[in-house]
Amino acid sequence: MKIDGLHVDAQAIADGLYAIIGEQGEEAIVAFGMIPKWIMDLTEKLVRERVIAETARQLHLTSAELQPHVDEQLLRDTVNPILQEISLGIYAAAAKAGKLLV
Repeated sequence: MKIDGLHVDAQAIADGLYAIIGEQGEEAIVAFGMIPKWIMDLTEKLVRERVIAETARQLHLTSAELQPHVDEQLLRDTVNPILQEISLGIYAAAAKAGKLLV
C-alpha cells in the first residue's frame, strides 16, 4: 500500500506478526476473529516511530528534531490505515495457514 508517499508492504508485516502470534501460542485468538491487543499496541508504536523517522529523513532532519512538530492528528490519519491493512493481513495469513474459523 502507498500512503502519504510511504510504501508499506502490509502483508509482509502481517505475515511476520502472525508468526510472532503463533510463537506466543495465541493463534487460536486470531482463528476466532480477534487479534491480541499486545501485538497491535506494539505494531502501532513501531509504525508511528517508522512514519516519523521516514518523514524526518525526507525533510533532512532527525526524528528527535521533528518530534516536537509532529501533528498528532495527521500522524493518526497516516498510521490508522496502515494498521487496518496490517490487521486484514493478519487474518489473511491465518486463512492461508488454514487456521481462520470465522
